[in-house]
Amino acid sequence: MEYDYEGQKKGFEEVKKGLKETDSIVFSADITNEEALVLQLFKEKYGKRLICPEAKAYQDFMKAYSSMSGYHLFKGDLHALNSSEVVMSLGAWFQSESVETIALIRKTLEEKKAKFVYMHPIEDATLQTIVTQFIKYEVGSEEGVAALLAHTLLQKIEVTKEVEDILEELDIGYLSAESNVGEEELESMHSLINGKNTTSLIIGSDVYTHPKSGQIAKLIALLEEYAGIHVVCIPPAQNALGIALVCDLDDKPKGRSVSYKSCKEGTYVNTDKCVYVNEDMTTLDVAGLNSISNDLGLDTKTLIDYSNQLPEDKGFQTLYEDDMKQPCIYRLIPQEQIKDFSLDEIDELPVYDGAVIYTYKIDKPVEEEKKNMGVLSGSKQFAMATKLLDGDVISFEIEGVKLVRVFKIDTYMKGVIALNPTFDIELSASLLSSYRFSRLAFEKINNQKIGNNDE
Repeated sequence: MEYDYEGQKKGFEEVKKGLKETDSIVFSADITNEEALVLQLFKEKYGKRLICPEAKAYQDFMKAYSSMSGYHLFKGDLHALNSSEVVMSLGAWFQSESVETIALIRKTLEEKKAKFVYMHPIEDATLQTIVTQFIKYEVGSEEGVAALLAHTLLQKIEVTKEVEDILEELDIGYLSAESNVGEEELESMHSLINGKNTTSLIIGSDVYTHPKSGQIAKLIALLEEYAGIHVVCIPPAQNALGIALVCDLDDKPKGRSVSYKSCKEGTYVNTDKCVYVNEDMTTLDVAGLNSISNDLGLDTKTLIDYSNQLPEDKGFQTLYEDDMKQPCIYRLIPQEQIKDFSLDEIDELPVYDGAVIYTYKIDKPVEEEKKNMGVLSGSKQFAMATKLLDGDVISFEIEGVKLVRVFKIDTYMKGVIALNPTFDIELSASLLSSYRFSRLAFEKINNQKIGNNDE
């Protein structure tokens, strides 16, 4: 069942009734901070489960990160990024990450002539003119790559005895071999960074849904704490950061579920940790918020009334009416947290044999979505490995979700990983919460089954 705000915001009472009668509330990461606050109060008062897969994965990553860094947020920001002499990225596919952040990164790299170390399993042809060093690692080996980064960048830095012991216990030869990241590549990267005043590391959405994302988060946090690297963890969706701070999210829905769509009243938090008002709001009207919250005991009549109840211990601040006119009302300041220093031993890194697809979310107009079939893009090498021809229509499943795609050969691509940009997974919890890479088992529409099966 789905409840949303369309047209002239009709059916508020029906929406409120639906939220009260359901067991689980499912929503995407485009709701405002104030809506997240109201839904959190529904959870606290009525025991509702809150399901937002993208924000949940990001929330879990940041919790692990803060347990090692001692702060509830990453310290890097776009100002530091803009002034960086070296920029690195791990697990960030630049064709799907935050448009705002990517635009600034490109500007930094093109205008400031910063060195750029791009780390990803897929070579991105759109970045060729700005990449200084491309480190291609094996699919699924992000934990190993994070460990190699920590070992390389902290080897000549004074760290605690606990960290020193962890770094000494790493099997660098094994990690290097299994991730396909050579020691010479790491030394080359280190030489770019060595002696530089400002270095930034961008963490992308691949990492948040990795099975060992918590371990990766802790390893990256060591770089922020000891190597002085400015880490920026790009949120996987518009307000994933704000929701992760406001809501106590659950893994899976139980019982009856409703899908809640945003009334778009309120504020968001962007990659720069900047709190800003939804630009689509022509007024500060909160009819939608008021209608669903009037049974929660909130003394709220205006947007500021809601905003000023956002949790201060998460960095939110008191607002005044004039503040709403600012493009950035204020920035969240990282708050100190109690450290819980622990790292698991790195197990065997996963192996992805055969043809692999990379699924990521993109935004497209509804009209375009309805007119065009989705495209699976792959190299000539991928086509040979899977025996696919340009124009073949295939069906396959990812995490129980069936997708139909037309295969297209992209002559600029290399390797046996195909791109599966997807705009039809908005609230598919299984897709949004799963690792972006998966092995491909497919059927042509004529039912001839080919490809490798994911056992």
